[in-house]
Amino acid sequence: MKHTIDSLVGQFERGSLTRRELVQALFMLAASPVLAQERPAGAFRATGIDHVQITVTDLKATQQFYEKLFGVTTTSPSPTQLSLKLGSSNTVSVHSESGPIKPIDHFGIGVEDFSAEAALAAVKRVVPGFKAEVSGTSVFVIGPDGVRIQLVAARK
Repeated sequence: MKHTIDSLVGQFERGSLTRRELVQALFMLAASPVLAQERPAGAFRATGIDHVQITVTDLKATQQFYEKLFGVTTTSPSPTQLSLKLGSSNTVSVHSESGPIKPIDHFGIGVEDFSAEAALAAVKRVVPGFKAEVSGTSVFVIGPDGVRIQLVAARK
């Protein structure tokens, strides 16, 4: 849409369009549902990092560390997991596990107009050969270097 607006303004500046024609064209452009919903080149419109999940061996010590250092609010959805709320919309998800761990397990990306089934189909279409699976209401994708990415509905 930006390219179209730039083109219209350029035509106006060169005298190819009158002010009235420019305003009419901009109004029609803004009213056009197809152009208003232009999507970026990627398969998804990401809104940002939804969360990062870390894996730890001592959940209670981790909770106390983040509460004391950052004054975060914590919630515990299960005995082996808690969420650290950073600001108004950022979360570090902490999962407790014994044995060898990967400190960063995965990161989640919020996606507009998200449906797990549609997301899985899009991943398989645009990056065939990469492992992807539905898990609950999200989709996990394994990137080229083994990094796990969780696609979730964007927070409103």
